[in-house]
Amino acid sequence: MSEVVGMNGESIVFDGATVAKFRHYGKDEAARNPVSTFRECTIKEKTSLLGKPKKPPQFDVLLAMSSFMSLTVDEIGKSAIEALVAEVRSAAGK
Repeated sequence: MSEVVGMNGESIVFDGATVAKFRHYGKDEAARNPVSTFRECTIKEKTSLLGKPKKPPQFDVLLAMSSFMSLTVDEIGKSAIEALVAEVRSAAGK
């Protein structure tokens, strides 16, 4: 099982068959999708109102499956989400 915890208490969890999003530090399941519905993942660096990168860096993650899952992570979370997406792609055969 892989879990990536975001900056605001939300998390994305991959258990081998499904990908789930939880809110409120794991207390509320917001969505659960089968791994076969995986389409893509985008990671964009957040910027300030003036267009400069935030310090420390923050990244918006959008995971497209049968529903969309979003998460804001730091640099450590970015590498963790990339590893989770690699696992999901492998399980989905993509």
